[in-house]
Amino acid sequence: MESITGIQTTDEPSMQSYFRQVLVLFLSSFSIILLTSQVTDLKQPTGSYFGQSPPGAVPERFAKGIIPDDLHSIPVFSADGKTVYYKPLDNTGIMVMKMKQSKWSKAIPLFVNDEVGNSDDPCISHSGNSLYFSSYNKEQNREYIYYCDQEDTDKCIPQKPSGELNTLDLHWQFSVTGNGNVYFSSNGNIYCSVFSSGTYEKPYKLDSGINSDYSECTPYVSQDENMMIFSRSNADKPDLFISTKGEDGKWQKARKLGPGINTAGHEMCPYISPDGKYFFFLSSREGLFSAYWVNANVLSNS
Repeated sequence: MESITGIQTTDEPSMQSYFRQVLVLFLSSFSIILLTSQVTDLKQPTGSYFGQSPPGAVPERFAKGIIPDDLHSIPVFSADGKTVYYKPLDNTGIMVMKMKQSKWSKAIPLFVNDEVGNSDDPCISHSGNSLYFSSYNKEQNREYIYYCDQEDTDKCIPQKPSGELNTLDLHWQFSVTGNGNVYFSSNGNIYCSVFSSGTYEKPYKLDSGINSDYSECTPYVSQDENMMIFSRSNADKPDLFISTKGEDGKWQKARKLGPGINTAGHEMCPYISPDGKYFFFLSSREGLFSAYWVNANVLSNS
C-alpha cells in the first residue's frame, strides 16, 4: 500500500504482529535471565551457615541441597564461620567451601591429584590455628592423624604430630581440646593423648565413666575439656551420650541424650559450632547419614 506521499508503508495488522513478536522475544529473554539468576543464587548460598534459619529445640536437617545427603563426617566450621570442611560418604576425600563477601564458593577437594589419600574426619583446633584430619594408609591398613597450619588457608601441607599420638589404631572422628589434647577411638574404646612440651604422650584409655562393655567412638570434647559427647553402640545401633567432669576431675558416668536427639536410626559424630550456638550430629533417621543441627541449649537439659 502507498501513502498519499507515494512512500511504501506496511499494513497496520502486519506492524502489530511484528511488535507482538518483539515483545514475546523480550519477555522470553527476560524470563531466561531471571531464572538463570535464581538458579545461580540457589547454587551459591549466602550468609552464615549458608543462610539457613537457626534451629530450635527440635533437630532439623542442615543445609539440605547444599551439603550432601550422605556423609561420613559432620560439617565443621572455622572459628570465623567462613570455611567449612566435610567428608561425603564416598571416596572423594575432604571437601571444603569458603565464604567471601557473604557468598559461599562451590565445594572443592581439600587435596587434589591424590596428594593425600583417603582424607577424612576434619577437625579444627579450638584456637583455629590448625586443621587436623585422618588419612587411611592402605599398605598398613590403618588410619593416621595429620594436621596442617591454617596460616595459609589456600594450602594444607600435611604433617604428622610429634610423639606417640599415632601409636594406636584410630577409627573415625576425633577431637582436639583447647590445650591440644586429642581424644580418639581405638578398637571400640576412647583414648586420650596428652599434649605436653610440644609433643604427644602415650595415649591412655579412659575409665568406666566413658568406656563400657559396648563400643564407644566419635568423641567431641569441649575446649575446656569438661564435657564430652560421643556415640555408644550396643548390639543394636549407636546412640549419643554425654559426660561432664566432676569436682575430682574425673569423667562422670555418661548418660544418653534425649529422644529428640536419639532415634531409631544411627546417631554419631557430635559437634558444637565454634560460636557455641548449635549442636550438630549425623543421623540415619531418614535413611542416609545426613547432618542435623539443633539449638545447643538442649544439651543443658539432657
